Amino acid sequence: MPTKVKNGDYLTTDVFEQLKQIELSILLDVAMLCEKHDLTYYLIGGTLLGAIRHDGFIPWDDDIDIAMPRNDFEAFQEIAKTELPESLFLHYGTTDSEYYLPIIKIKKNGTIFEEESASPSISHKGIFIDIFPLDNAKKNSGFLFHAKGRILKQIRSLLFLKVNEETTLHSIASWKKALLKLTKPIPTSAFFRLLTSYMQSNNDDSAPYYVNYGSQYGYKKQTMPKSMYDDATTTSFEGHNFKVPGQTERLLERIYGKNYMDLPPVEKRITHKPKRIQLKEEIIS
Repeated sequence: MPTKVKNGDYLTTDVFEQLKQIELSILLDVAMLCEKHDLTYYLIGGTLLGAIRHDGFIPWDDDIDIAMPRNDFEAFQEIAKTELPESLFLHYGTTDSEYYLPIIKIKKNGTIFEEESASPSISHKGIFIDIFPLDNAKKNSGFLFHAKGRILKQIRSLLFLKVNEETTLHSIASWKKALLKLTKPIPTSAFFRLLTSYMQSNNDDSAPYYVNYGSQYGYKKQTMPKSMYDDATTTSFEGHNFKVPGQTERLLERIYGKNYMDLPPVEKRITHKPKRIQLKEEIIS
C-alpha cells in the first residue's frame, strides 16, 4: 500500500524518515568529495543546531544545510562535474539558465520534493541539500556594508519575480511591475551572474568576516568573524561525523539566541509542506 502525505500537508512518520535518509545520503556523498579534495565545509543553520541539540535532525526538520568559503564553493562545482555520483545533480545557475537562487542545491535524481511555494520554473524538483557560499566582508557595520546587503536583497527579489512572473505579477506593487517589464529582455542568467558576482566582489581573503548572503536569516545576522569558523572540529549527526565551526556555541547563539538548547513551543515546530513527493519509483501524492 503506498504511503501518503497526511492531509496533503504533513508527512507521515514513514515518509519523513525516508526523506531524511535520502538527504543524509546526499550529505555523505558531498562530505566525501570535500574530504577527498581538502575542501572546507561546515554544518550550519538548523542542521548544526540539530547536531548539537539532538545528535542529528531536529525532529520536525526536514532539510540539511552546509556552507563553504567561496573559493571552496567554486572549486566544488568544478570537481562535481566529473566526480559527483550519477545519482545526484548539482542545481545552480551554471547548470540551469533559469535557476535563481545564490546557493547550490545537490538533488537526488529520480526523486521529487515539491513545496507549495516552489517556483513552477524549477526544472529539477528532486530531494536536496543546500550549500551556501561564505563570502568575504571587511566590516560588519557601516554605510557600505549595509548598502551592499540591501542592493543584493533587491537584486534577489527582482530575480525571483522575473522567474516567477506568471504567478506573482498580480500581487506585486506597480513600480515592480514596471521594472519587470523594463528588464524583461534581459535573460535570467544575466541577473544571476550580476547577483553572484556582486556577492563575491570582495576577493580579499584576509578580510576578517564571512557573510552568508544566501541565508534566510539576513546578511546582518549572518556576518560573523572568520575566527568563529576557524579550527573546525567534527560532531555527530545521525551517527556520522561531519565538520562544524570551531566556535559552534557562539555561532548558534548569534542565530538562535542564548537559549538555543531549549525546545521551541509546539506551534513553532514547523515542517515543510510538500504538495508532491517521489521516493525512488513510488509516487506519493
